[in-house]
Amino acid sequence: MNAGAVQSPGMTDYFTNNGRVIDADADSQERLYSTFNHLVGFANLGSGGIPILGLICAAVMWMIRGKDSPFLDDHGREATNFQISLIIWGLIFTIAIPFTLGLSVLGYLVVLVMMFVGQIRGAMAAHRGEYYRYPCCFRFLKDPAESNAQRAA
Repeated sequence: MNAGAVQSPGMTDYFTNNGRVIDADADSQERLYSTFNHLVGFANLGSGGIPILGLICAAVMWMIRGKDSPFLDDHGREATNFQISLIIWGLIFTIAIPFTLGLSVLGYLVVLVMMFVGQIRGAMAAHRGEYYRYPCCFRFLKDPAESNAQRAA
């Protein structure tokens, strides 16, 4: 199974040629909703400097439909974790500004690129029915099935 992908009960999946896990049970509505769950993070750009807006949008979308299927739950949780991670990375670079003589401002550019590339790749994977894991993402919100499997091991 692909790194980070968890087999959920009732989930039918298979691997693509590139090794990604696809949920064969995810219909077009679930794929579209998951696509937008990744793209709502761009609300941070138009929020007038309120980085938490993307987090709120992703979390609300996840809470609304996350229980409908394992696919929606996984993508919603991953998008929400990524929005939390972007806020944390932003805070880290803000705190580092006085200690790095302002060089950590370059870190903001890295976070911005990471946001653009990650959210677009997550949305594309969701549209194809694939599971996706963001790089440099803190996963505070764990999958209950994943947590149970770790406890059992």
